[in-house]
Amino acid sequence: MATSYVRLLLLVLAPLLFLPAFCAVDFGYCNKNGYDYGNFSRVEISPNPVGPEDNYLNITVSGYASKQMNNVTIEVYAKSKKTTDLPGGYSICKVGNACVIRSGLCFSPECPIEARTKFVLPIPKVQVDDLEDDFKYVVSLLEDDLVNSSDYDEKYIERMCVDFVVPMLDSTLDSA
Repeated sequence: MATSYVRLLLLVLAPLLFLPAFCAVDFGYCNKNGYDYGNFSRVEISPNPVGPEDNYLNITVSGYASKQMNNVTIEVYAKSKKTTDLPGGYSICKVGNACVIRSGLCFSPECPIEARTKFVLPIPKVQVDDLEDDFKYVVSLLEDDLVNSSDYDEKYIERMCVDFVVPMLDSTLDSA
């Protein structure tokens, strides 16, 4: 009798172990090698998958900063072979609910992001793109380099970058 209760409990609870993975997506580093300034450990999107009626998605990137980053801007864009579309840029100091993790607790991010700290950066209301061909979303952490550059195009230095495919629902499945 006790064995059947244990089996029933496992049958009910086992799917709950996999729930957090439903929001996470596979990602890769933009430079294919990783970065001296740190690494990303997780990329989550919501909703997942994105449906044809969804105009916005929320992206959360988590990682570890091995070096200090000052005046960080988060740039989010969709990129295909032919097109790059920039849905948004965000100052790290103004991203809602962003945090730096110390001793397992979440603190508001400091500007700069200190070396040897974990971070969680939620990026809300990113416009959903539907570019031709296959495309990826890119999240890039850019550091302001006003000291060494007077040209706006050379103002930012990419410190960390990740790209990923957003799972999309097929609109033909929804109409069936």
